[in-house]
Amino acid sequence: MAPAEVYVSNELIAVIGTAITLAAVILASMRGIRADMRALRVELKEGDSSLREELKAFDSSLREELKAGDSSLREEMRAGFKETNARLVNLGDRLSKVEGIMEGMFWSGRNQAPDKPREGVA
Repeated sequence: MAPAEVYVSNELIAVIGTAITLAAVILASMRGIRADMRALRVELKEGDSSLREELKAFDSSLREELKAGDSSLREEMRAGFKETNARLVNLGDRLSKVEGIMEGMFWSGRNQAPDKPREGVA
C-alpha cells in the first residue's frame, strides 16, 4: 500500500490564511486598545489630581468665608444681647418705681410698725 497522498485544496489554504490574518488583526487591535486604556488612565489620574487641588482650594476659601461670617455674626449677636440686657435693666428699674408708688398708695400691714415688739429685739 502506498502512502496516502494528502491533497490540500485552494479553499482550505484560503480559509487558513484568512484565519491567521484575522488573528493578527485582532492582536494588533487589542494592543492598540490597551495602549489607549493606559493613556486614558494617565489622563484620569492627572485630571483627578488637578480636581482634588481645585476642591482643596475651594474648601479652604469657603472655610475662610465661613469664619469671617461667623465672627461678624457673633459680634452682631453680642451687640444685640447687650442692647436687650440694657432694655431689661431699664424695664426693671421702671417696674420697681411703679411698685414703690403702689406700696405708698395702699396702707398695708407691711408698712405699719408691729403692735408688740418681739422678744430679743433691741
